[in-house]
Amino acid sequence: MGTVVNDPAGESNHDIDVALIFEKDELPSGALSARQRVRDALCKRGTSFLHDPEARTNAVTVWYADGYHLDFAIYRRSSNILGTVTHEHASTDWVERDPAEVTTWFIDEVENKSPKTDDWGNAPTVRVNQLRRMVRLVKWFCRSRTSWNLPGGMITTALVVECYRPDRSRDDVALYDTLVAINARLRTDCRVWHPNGGGRELTGKAEYLNQVTLLRDKLSANLPKLAVLYEDRCTREKARSAWDWVFNHAFWAAKEVLCEAALAKADLSDGSYWVRISCDLAKSERGKIISRYRGQVVPKNLGLRFFVEDTNVPPPFSIRYDVENEGDDARQAKQLTWSGDASSEDPQWWTSTAYKGIHTMTCNVIKDGLPVASATLTVKIVGGIFRGRR
Repeated sequence: MGTVVNDPAGESNHDIDVALIFEKDELPSGALSARQRVRDALCKRGTSFLHDPEARTNAVTVWYADGYHLDFAIYRRSSNILGTVTHEHASTDWVERDPAEVTTWFIDEVENKSPKTDDWGNAPTVRVNQLRRMVRLVKWFCRSRTSWNLPGGMITTALVVECYRPDRSRDDVALYDTLVAINARLRTDCRVWHPNGGGRELTGKAEYLNQVTLLRDKLSANLPKLAVLYEDRCTREKARSAWDWVFNHAFWAAKEVLCEAALAKADLSDGSYWVRISCDLAKSERGKIISRYRGQVVPKNLGLRFFVEDTNVPPPFSIRYDVENEGDDARQAKQLTWSGDASSEDPQWWTSTAYKGIHTMTCNVIKDGLPVASATLTVKIVGGIFRGRR
């Protein structure tokens, strides 16, 4: 479809969809059993998994240690005596579906809706396939902040195609008008339907509907920031600053971006005591350690073990771990901040990646009742299956 975007933050947070097509007699008769067989094969043969592959409702999902994940949609293929080929998707049951139907639909929409030379020979000044660029740009906006929990994939594509407002001479005008149209549409109804699904709702799960609702709220609150584009006194600098809000990227505002190191930074303000903390990743809270956290994005539902790696504070001392969660998930769950206590005898604290966004842990070392050293480590969390832990 040509709508994949690189992660705006430069991280390996990729969501890749792959269709695996088997002959009908190569898979178990049940749709769930078919997904489970593929899952078991991946568990047996695969390496570098962040946690075990999951047989989810519509695909088998694999998370890799580098931060990206693959969704394997499972299909079975059969033909009748006339040679007619049928494909069925392993969802809650076997559902007849062409694995190429979405791609075919989207290519047709791009061709039919994007500006092109009219019957009088007048050609647009924008490049061909403007609709495809609009989908990519709106996807970029939805992923521009790690703390946002906005829709992606097919939901975003369907919304943009439905609300697309072409412009024959300017992509920026088309993008602004399309964002306004999406906002107006969502203020009426936040449900989104599959274009070829025969009434199948893409937002049938509460999680997905909530993501679309949040998209509406973000657009309603922030679209006025682009109003400067239509002011007579709008300068190049003002326009670039306005678009910087949309894309959250240094290109637009020509601002310097300082990338924080993945390792925790000790607070050496008093020049005497210091502490350094690290974090281990586990398959579950207090579960088996998988690897050390080194700044990559991680999915929900992993265990996090924060611990004091080194300090020059002489024991005994106490530790206060302060957590700050940034993002829509934590805000809705009222888990933006919390604290926990540890000691020099067991200087660790377990938690988990329950909320998409930025999870910041600050370790405060307390000696004789006074804070003498602190260090902070930030973990970046992306979407996954929610199981209700912090």
